[in-house]
Amino acid sequence: MADPPQSFMKALFQGSIPENMVFPYPRPDRAESDIVKVLVDTLQRWARDHFDAAEADQAGAYPEGTLEALAEMGLFGLVIPEEHGGLDLSQTAYAQVFEALSGIDGSLPVTVGGHSSIGMKGLLLFGTPEQKARYLPRLASGKMLAAFALTEPSSGSDAASIRTRAERQPDGTWQLNGQKIWITNGGVAQFFTVFAQTAVEKDGQVKDKISAFIVEGNLDGFTRGPEEHKLGIRASSTVSLYFDNVVLPADALLGEEGQGFRVAMHVLNAGRLGVAAGMVGGAKVLLEIAVRHTRERKQFGKAIGQYELIQEKITRMTVWTYVTESMVYLTTHLADRPGTDYSLESAICKVFASERGWEAVNDGLQIMGGLGYMREYPFERVLRDSRINQIFEGTNEILRLFIALSGMQAPGEYLSQLGQSLRAPIKGFGLLIDYAVTRVKEAVTPPRLTLAHPALKPCADQFSKAVERFHRAINSALKKFGRRVVERQLMLQRFADSAIELYGMAAVISRVSSRISAVGQEKSQAELDIARIYCTGAWYRIRRNLRMLRRHEDRPLRRLAKQVYREGGYRFPL
Repeated sequence: MADPPQSFMKALFQGSIPENMVFPYPRPDRAESDIVKVLVDTLQRWARDHFDAAEADQAGAYPEGTLEALAEMGLFGLVIPEEHGGLDLSQTAYAQVFEALSGIDGSLPVTVGGHSSIGMKGLLLFGTPEQKARYLPRLASGKMLAAFALTEPSSGSDAASIRTRAERQPDGTWQLNGQKIWITNGGVAQFFTVFAQTAVEKDGQVKDKISAFIVEGNLDGFTRGPEEHKLGIRASSTVSLYFDNVVLPADALLGEEGQGFRVAMHVLNAGRLGVAAGMVGGAKVLLEIAVRHTRERKQFGKAIGQYELIQEKITRMTVWTYVTESMVYLTTHLADRPGTDYSLESAICKVFASERGWEAVNDGLQIMGGLGYMREYPFERVLRDSRINQIFEGTNEILRLFIALSGMQAPGEYLSQLGQSLRAPIKGFGLLIDYAVTRVKEAVTPPRLTLAHPALKPCADQFSKAVERFHRAINSALKKFGRRVVERQLMLQRFADSAIELYGMAAVISRVSSRISAVGQEKSQAELDIARIYCTGAWYRIRRNLRMLRRHEDRPLRRLAKQVYREGGYRFPL
């Protein structure tokens, strides 16, 4: 039996620190880096000469020839194997290209990501050799674009409630009926990964389960709605899809029947990393513009960059961007390693990047003042473009619940088994002994981060103490609430936020440690400052979240929310 995939974050939830998974900080493959450099240079040269992001945003569509140019540069075949005409880039290299795309415009990575990260990712992961041979060469060349069709009018985060159905016919074909909404690339794609309910027989019972299907865009009964008018990412295509007795061939099933939810979750893991990498690219460009403005803009006889309140914003933008980048490329490294479960890390990256990136854009706009509000500068456009990142690829609220509950699964199962052993102490004697030994070890030798550079010892100590407190708090919550912990969403949010900060600390400590080892402490002063600023802040935020598990205002919050909900609003009496 194969060993279960390793997960750094799931280990932290259990109170251990698998340092070797994150130390030393990974470096990109040199050969791949050369390929990425050529791609990025070509992309930026094309954008400089042929693409105006502000015009595309205002028009709500790409200039003619944009998709063809992206295809010619190979951007639709980044992750497709060479045997099918793609570049077969690693997750790390793909994220680097994605970062460059986002530095140009917010819509471009949505289109490329809608194709590569999610649209045809299910085919890569679960497709048969015949399906791959049939579609991947066209998808790699850009002659066929891909889209991911999961969301419905009555089904957003609750994927299990989708109503689109696929009925198997006597001749083995499938008949598809239903509707999908807000489908990225929906207006231009010809390859769709579509999720539908199917009747699956198991153990003599028939139950509805989600299955995934490959749907081509030229089938009878398949129609598309008009382009949506969006707040941001306006140049990208977003439409509704309609299926009216669409006949699919027998081999249109992607993966096993009834395993569509599994397909969707594996696909979205990759998509979330793309979102996070994109936020890094955009934030870097805005930071450069903001810094240049603080040097040129003078008020009260001095450049505004000399004032501490402006310096605070520049520092915050720099720290958030550095931490996000550290988390993203640590996670892509984990994704590129076989036998690694990076589902929690990917979700964490998406939540952190989308929220801290939003704050960085907001800080940049504030630094620009009135200029930041004007269309001639990119801040108002990027502010609109970046807001969607907290919603798609899984809303941040749902992802926080996923982070907390997935991380708590193993400790919860262990404590459940322990409870059963206490009811039958003779049968469970071995587990009780194991629990006693574990508690003694935790008391005598609590988890410690030992591979950090000595210059980062204060940060490493903060991280180690935070992991210890985090683990104890989780055990305490599981003992108190058991399965009812699922209903305590405010508590789960605090655990998720603590986990996010812990991963950020680990990524930064690892990266800065490797930097110091490579170039010396003197040349790493800026990175040391970033690590100290972030880790100290994260330490305090984790402590606050864990304290609020015991001292909080959740009860009046719930009471007031119920009243407002019941009355359809609030009267605001004087």
